[in-house]
Amino acid sequence: MTYFVAVAEECGFGRAAERLHIVQSAVSQQVSRLERELGALLFDRSTRQVRLTEAGERLLPEARNVLAAADAARRAVAGRIEPDTLRLGTSRAPGQRLYPLLDQLAAIAPDLRVRLTKAPVSERLAAVRSGALDAAWSASSTRPPAWRCSPSGQTT
Repeated sequence: MTYFVAVAEECGFGRAAERLHIVQSAVSQQVSRLERELGALLFDRSTRQVRLTEAGERLLPEARNVLAAADAARRAVAGRIEPDTLRLGTSRAPGQRLYPLLDQLAAIAPDLRVRLTKAPVSERLAAVRSGALDAAWSASSTRPPAWRCSPSGQTT
């Protein structure tokens, strides 16, 4: 499921392999195996692009849910369920705009702990999609497809 979601989000096997830090052939093999197990093609492949089929479109939200559930299970086994913790992805240098917002959040939710995870924007967004992070801070004016931005500029 991890490989399927990565290919779907990156729109390509090569980019998914880079994101996952593995070779492209491993991604291709695992996606092909998943397609055989499910009895359906998940991607329309051409030399120029990779697109989700209808079956792939239906599987994608379910696959994300499976990955989020698996992550929650790993955290539960490790004793790391943190109900009063906001897992927030940020850049390696979050900048001065984030810290005042965190101070405001602390003022209105004093029992909430914020755990910052520093990562490149693509990894932060993937972590939000998979459920590994609750939110991601981004100063970018562009947003990925299928994401909404709040009036304050926050992506949801």
